[in-house]
Amino acid sequence: MKTPSFVPRRGILLGGTAAAISGALAAGTAPANATTTPTPVQPVATPGGKLRFGSDGKFKIVQFNDTQDGHLTDKRTLELMGNVLDAEKPGFVVINGDVIDGKPTTATEVKQAINNVVMPMESRQIPWALTFGNHDEDSLVHGTGMTEPKMLEFVRGYKYNVNTKDDAVFGSSNSQLLISSSRGNKPVFGIWLLDSGRYADSKVGGQDFAGLKSYDWIRPEQVAWYREASKATEQRFGKVPSLMFFHIPLWEHHHMWFGSQFTSNDADHAKAAKKHGIVGEKNEGVYVGAFNSGLFTAMLERGDVRGAYCGHDHINTYMGNYFGIELGYGPGTGFGPYGLGGAKQHNLRGARVFELDENANDIYTSTRTVFAKDHGIDMDAARQPLAEPLPLPEGM
Repeated sequence: MKTPSFVPRRGILLGGTAAAISGALAAGTAPANATTTPTPVQPVATPGGKLRFGSDGKFKIVQFNDTQDGHLTDKRTLELMGNVLDAEKPGFVVINGDVIDGKPTTATEVKQAINNVVMPMESRQIPWALTFGNHDEDSLVHGTGMTEPKMLEFVRGYKYNVNTKDDAVFGSSNSQLLISSSRGNKPVFGIWLLDSGRYADSKVGGQDFAGLKSYDWIRPEQVAWYREASKATEQRFGKVPSLMFFHIPLWEHHHMWFGSQFTSNDADHAKAAKKHGIVGEKNEGVYVGAFNSGLFTAMLERGDVRGAYCGHDHINTYMGNYFGIELGYGPGTGFGPYGLGGAKQHNLRGARVFELDENANDIYTSTRTVFAKDHGIDMDAARQPLAEPLPLPEGM
């Protein structure tokens, strides 16, 4: 098959071999329609384990969300992660944003907070990556200096991390990861990771965000990167079905639940639940970005994304099929941040599991949620922090 003359800037990880990719998109905050000159692929060393279907043709992905704690992480967060990993034995894990919170007061404490929640994968030699959420830079107010680019540089030092290098596209955790067939090196499934940002700027066009859910949004240049990377991947390998992960939900996550754009009531939801096959719970609002990113229409256009999953709203767990694309949540994993409250505080702490089978027609076969309450974990509402952080690996 003909190799395209260009591929997009953001890195692709293919079967354990990373390629730094440039061209296709304008750097930094350049307008989305800016003209750029494509540049060729520049190979780099692989950052971690190989993503490949097992000899039985199966592959599992586990999504953890909102581990969100300091350097003395609630020990039950790690117990839950370990139990899920041991039970599911995934080939890949994503911590989908709000990996840590603002408790750390030094750069070392930031690293310790991250280390606590990535060691469940590292110690089991499971390839993993993360996206950033709105809370990951909160420690900057304490003078830690740990920006998302610095955190990305840190996590890429782990043996089994497969995040790609940072570049000038908005955000620091955008990656395309490709999973190779068990029968060769051709990728047969993909994973998209997007950085959905933090908070909306204080003003745009001289106007503030009063009355809006003033979170950040996936930017046009990120949508353009996804579109061009998707096209380049199709040119090289054919259409590769994929899942996409980002922290802050899309407007369409809200629209799907209510089956409408401008009303939000129980009668509308009853119809939507039937139309879209919605399962799971919604216990709080859908805290979207201030503006609609247009990402959903890009996914419809490209036709390769089978499901787009977020976190952010810790006590929402629902998913459904919205015009051919699954939209859903991974439940909040961390025992540190807010939950349901009262005696039920931790009842929805959990993870989401995705099942793939390269011998099935569409490869992606199912998804389900798993919860701490079903793993025999202590559900007392009071915090149970570690006595001390887990030790950092040698050289980190």
